[in-house]
Amino acid sequence: MRRFLIYTTLGVIALVALGGGLLFLRNYQMNEATLKFKENNGIVAIEQLKPLAYLGDKTAKFLLGNAYAFGWGGVQKSDANAIYWFRRLGSFGPVVVEEGVDPAAPYALGIAKIYASGAQGVQANSAESLKWLKLAAEGGSKEAAVMLDQIPH
Repeated sequence: MRRFLIYTTLGVIALVALGGGLLFLRNYQMNEATLKFKENNGIVAIEQLKPLAYLGDKTAKFLLGNAYAFGWGGVQKSDANAIYWFRRLGSFGPVVVEEGVDPAAPYALGIAKIYASGAQGVQANSAESLKWLKLAAEGGSKEAAVMLDQIPH
């Protein structure tokens, strides 16, 4: 019985250490990626975020989607890559994905609004805003569809 308790205790300690180490590694990678974006080295940042995103880290998926949508750190803008990561993100933070709506649609709408207003350090760009608004509407966003209808043709 005593041996069982010792092995169980050692096992629990090992699991806690492993979990703490993985959490430290995740936070280190996330911090390094953020610094690389700030240093205008988005390619390296993306390479640091992708393993985390493939493992299911929602923050990494969100950052990757935004990096491709806005061209952070010199990253080549790519609607397809942004949508890819947003689609895999699903509901995150205040964003709730409705039934029957493409999971990327709420994020596309958010990108459209940011481009429309020039918020969050992004230069206002009506063409980019319209493009993302159309992507959101095509994905099933009712709000985006209403906004598109209100734009004079």
